[in-house]
Amino acid sequence: MAAILIKVGALLIKTLAKPLSTRFQAYWLHQAEILITRRAEGRTGRAFIADMSEEKSLELAAKLASEGFVFFVGIVVVMFEYQRQASKDAAKKRAEHAERQAMLETARRERERLAQENRDQQDLIHRLLHRVDQLDVRLRSMTEEAAAAQAQKRSASMFGGFFGHKPVLAAQQAGR
Repeated sequence: MAAILIKVGALLIKTLAKPLSTRFQAYWLHQAEILITRRAEGRTGRAFIADMSEEKSLELAAKLASEGFVFFVGIVVVMFEYQRQASKDAAKKRAEHAERQAMLETARRERERLAQENRDQQDLIHRLLHRVDQLDVRLRSMTEEAAAAQAQKRSASMFGGFFGHKPVLAAQQAGR
């Protein structure tokens, strides 16, 4: 709002400056002309200047009306420009807000995707750990069975093979 007041004020000063400067110039030129004319005629003292004629006053009123119209058009242009700039700024803010919302929505979807991926990975890790535990149990069981079989094998061959499993098998087969 301050910007529009500054623009209107500047326009007012510009509009008033032109006719005022013309008026001051005419006044001082008229004063100088009268002073020179009176001195040339040898007269001294103050001179009487007559009232303004109707024609001159109509001319000044027409000038004032034309300057007023130019001022009014200037104000309309400034107001239009202000309104256009305000709507442009509002559209820019709406676009930025929409872009920000789109970015937030994209970030939200990405967070959800990453959370789901994290849950899937946690589930996979849990299943892998369970499988490793099962394999560990089976490995221990197989290691214990192999150790027991080896211990049995050692105990059978402990007496030099005489009471080992080969002579027992040979005797069993012969007895048949």
